[in-house]
Amino acid sequence: MTFLNPRIRVRPARLEEKQAVVDIFYSAFGNDVMNRLMFPAGPTPSGKEKFGDRTFAELEPGKGELMVLVAEYFSPETHPTFDPDTYPDDGSGELVAFAKWIFQKDPRPEEEWKADEFVYTVETSGEGCDLDVMNAFLGDINRKQRDSARGEPAAYLHILACRPDRQRIGAGSALVKFGIDLADSLNLPCRLEASPVGYSVYKRLGFKDVDVQDLNVTERWGVKRGADEYWGHNNALELAGPVPEGAQRTVIMRRPPKA
Repeated sequence: MTFLNPRIRVRPARLEEKQAVVDIFYSAFGNDVMNRLMFPAGPTPSGKEKFGDRTFAELEPGKGELMVLVAEYFSPETHPTFDPDTYPDDGSGELVAFAKWIFQKDPRPEEEWKADEFVYTVETSGEGCDLDVMNAFLGDINRKQRDSARGEPAAYLHILACRPDRQRIGAGSALVKFGIDLADSLNLPCRLEASPVGYSVYKRLGFKDVDVQDLNVTERWGVKRGADEYWGHNNALELAGPVPEGAQRTVIMRRPPKA
């Protein structure tokens, strides 16, 4: 059972919060090995701008309904007499996490979903990114999800990010739970790609392993795992076995709807 923090409120993101959402993402994943490889000189202004635009971009007809959510935290320091039944709507909540969900309510024909291509370019991703790394990592993950889902109606969690200084207060779980509850009400399964660190959160929320990407970071780019880094060596072992030496494991996961 997941116990949610009553000081966390989940609500739809506003367009004027785009920059805050971008900042949360890069603070959450800035030190991740793949982000370091994709942005070898660090995130660029154009890269951040493109990410924000992609996150809030309207979807093409037939490709689902977009829902960008934020988690607000009303801390004891700023709201000592907080009442969870009456969240203040005065902008005093602290934005600590966000999620991007896409709800695909109808099945997609095979000829349509098979035509989806996931190729990253400077036009889509901005200046300063290593497109070879981006396509080997994100492009391949997206294709694995596509081939696993085969156009099934589902709620897709595309992004979940939480500020490092506000982790472990339940913001990420609240954002996932919000989407899960909505998916259950629509009788939709949920799908996502779990990072090494996020995997355990999704397992607790009922997601099952479907497929894995074992990307050999050391062999391809010469980067070795740091002593304080976790590349997923304990994840999805029953499905895929041990993670190869020098590889990072990302797990494709699915949660069936609950009646």
